[in-house]
Amino acid sequence: MIRFKNLTKQYEDGTGIFDFSFEVEEGEVFGLIGSEGSGKTTALRMLMGFESATKGRCAINGKDCRKAALYLHKMIGYLPEEIALPSVMTGRQFLRSHAEMRGIKNMERLFESALRLGLNVDERIGKMSPESLQKTGIVCALMHNPFVLLLDDPFQNLDAGARSALVDIILEEKENRKMILITSSSVDIADLVCDRAALLERGNIVYIADIENMRDNMYRNYLIRFATERAAMQFSKEPFEVKSIKDRNLVVSIQGELLPLIRALSNYHVTSIEPVSLKLEEAFVHIYGGNVHA
Repeated sequence: MIRFKNLTKQYEDGTGIFDFSFEVEEGEVFGLIGSEGSGKTTALRMLMGFESATKGRCAINGKDCRKAALYLHKMIGYLPEEIALPSVMTGRQFLRSHAEMRGIKNMERLFESALRLGLNVDERIGKMSPESLQKTGIVCALMHNPFVLLLDDPFQNLDAGARSALVDIILEEKENRKMILITSSSVDIADLVCDRAALLERGNIVYIADIENMRDNMYRNYLIRFATERAAMQFSKEPFEVKSIKDRNLVVSIQGELLPLIRALSNYHVTSIEPVSLKLEEAFVHIYGGNVHA
C-alpha cells in the first residue's frame, strides 16, 4: 500500500503540498491531476525519498519513504518529470547499462516495451526528440518489473500510437496487482487509465473520488458532424446544451450517460462523433465547482 498521512512539504516560497492523506492499494491506478505548480511532482519526489517532510509522512508497504529509500527504490519504477540521459550513448547502450546496474540479465521485457512504444533504441540520445526521450524513460521505469510505478506525466510528448500502447501497458500492470500512481494535467488521461483520482490546486487536494463518480459529475463535450447543415440546425433545437455550431459541425455538452444523446442522434444522418478534450479549468468547475489557478 502507498500511504500519505497528513503529509506536508512546504518550501521557502510558500509552495509545496499540504496535508496529503490518501492510500493506493494493490491493483489500483491512482491519478494526481492538476496544473503546473499544483504539487504533483513534489508528491512523487516525496515517495522516492528525495526530500524530507515538513510534517506527516508517506510510506510504501509500511516503510517510511525517506528512511527506507534505498530499499524501496528496488521495487519502484520511477519516471521523473524531466528526463536527463547521457547524450553520447545510444538508447540501446543506455538501457543495457541501466539494466546491468539493476542486475537484470534477461533483456526481453526491456526491448519488448521499447518495441511496443515504437522506440528506436539505436538512435543516439543526444539526437532524440522529446518523444523518444520520454519513451526511453518509460522503458527504464518498467524494465525491472517493479511492484510500484510512479509515473510523472507519462503521456506528455507521446503520439497517438505510443499513448495507446502506454494505456495498454498500464492496464496490464494493474492486472498484475501493481500499485500505480500517475500525474497529469489532463482529466482525459485519468479517465483512460485511473480507478481513482485526486484534483490538486496550489498543493491542496480539493476533490478525491473514483473515476465513475467524476464522470457522473462532469460535463463532456462531443463534436458531431452531420450530413448536412440543415440537419445540424435541426438538432440544435433538441434539449441538449449546444456549445457551438458551424456549417455541418456541432459541439454538444453532456453530463452523465450518453444514451439520451445516442437515441436523439439516431433520428439524424450523422457522419461522425468524437470527444473534445475538456480543459483542466472546465473540468475543475464541472467536478467540484471551483477554479484551478496556474
